[in-house]
Amino acid sequence: MLAVALSSFDPVAVAMALRGEDGFIWFDSAAPEHPGTRYSYICVWPVDRLRLETSAEAVEKLRAWIGARPLARVEGGAPFQGGAAGYLSYDFAPAFIDRFQSHHSASPSPALEFGLYDTVIAFDHGAGMAHIYSAGLQAADTAPDAKRAKEKIRRLKERLAAPVSPPPQPEALNWTPHSAPGSYQAGVARVREYIREGDIYQANISGLWTTGPLCREAAFAHYLQGRARSPAPFSAFGVFEGRSIASFSPERLISADGEGRVKAEPIKGTIRRSEDVTEDAAARAALLASEKDRAENVMIVDLLRNDISRVCTSASVSVSSLCRLETFANLHHLVSTVEGKLAPGQTAADLLAAVFPGGSITGAPKLRAMEIIDELEPAARGIFCGSLGWMGHDGAMDFSILIRTLEVLPGEARLWAGAGITLLSDPEAEHAEIRLKAERIIGAAKPVEVS
Repeated sequence: MLAVALSSFDPVAVAMALRGEDGFIWFDSAAPEHPGTRYSYICVWPVDRLRLETSAEAVEKLRAWIGARPLARVEGGAPFQGGAAGYLSYDFAPAFIDRFQSHHSASPSPALEFGLYDTVIAFDHGAGMAHIYSAGLQAADTAPDAKRAKEKIRRLKERLAAPVSPPPQPEALNWTPHSAPGSYQAGVARVREYIREGDIYQANISGLWTTGPLCREAAFAHYLQGRARSPAPFSAFGVFEGRSIASFSPERLISADGEGRVKAEPIKGTIRRSEDVTEDAAARAALLASEKDRAENVMIVDLLRNDISRVCTSASVSVSSLCRLETFANLHHLVSTVEGKLAPGQTAADLLAAVFPGGSITGAPKLRAMEIIDELEPAARGIFCGSLGWMGHDGAMDFSILIRTLEVLPGEARLWAGAGITLLSDPEAEHAEIRLKAERIIGAAKPVEVS
């Protein structure tokens, strides 16, 4: 593995220069002051790809593909120096949870797509430095080659030195709700009935908006506009077969380091920020005092402890932080941290299978909540509430939850926003919450009517 420093530190400029390259993915810590988001990464030129539809065999194919290539690392370097990077759509969930079957028609785009990247640019926001890492692979089954690595690094630096055309100015988009007015509130009421009947404790129910299709350049332009408006610690932009993903996610699904130390950080509880200092302090206090939001968060923490315990040693699983308040550009959230240590023989792929899809965007108990979500939501979720991330050569991993995310498909672009529903939920208040989340992406200057 070779590492070469870049002379300047500007992730946006590098992304602008490389946005048209094959396999472009930008893991963008757009809120670098947020704890746990020290690094951003740009991946290009995958030497292999894995595309899967949901099936009983898909999980074993994923495990075999990810686990076959241990490579040396640069000591003291970035956590991710190459490996597997890509997404799992929410529609891939039945591959992990065989008792769950959706009645919705899934997108024709792959349910899962990963690339094997031997060339990665890592941006260390703490040190203000960037490095190119390359193993010099020619294909998935070839050995590292220092000469080839030097050539890939040379080509990449040459590409970064070339003139760059800016993306077009993003045009206003006409977002329309997918369902009839009032249907979201009716769904909230139905969830409360399920809770009273003892089916579940909570479920995350979402509304969907759609607009016309966007070309790759237009999607990238909207991503840059969105990250300026609503910077988030787990933002990302990626181009895949049949879809582009522009995510402004504030939430990590799961991470692990090369020693198998695991961390999940579920978000439950949201309130709008105010530009007025006094009002903003009152909003923080109201969220911290909210019985409904705290109960919702605690239930998801319990679910995640159970999920993580499937692959971690039981003594290692702990809640190191419960319902702390974290502040983002436009919102306050309640966030908790669940930690553990992978049991011997368990891998990053096993950990991902144990927690996917995330409990904070399904509910508790998970399986029944997913069945109710499937009943009440208007379409298959696609990449919404799926996950995007990377798995390194040493077994380290980091995956976000794809919320506050634009999914750009050949025929349309889609945006979902959801809220956790409990017995204490008010249908109109939950409706207002998903409007708030959607407006941060669509743009508050153009409110939308939410179904």
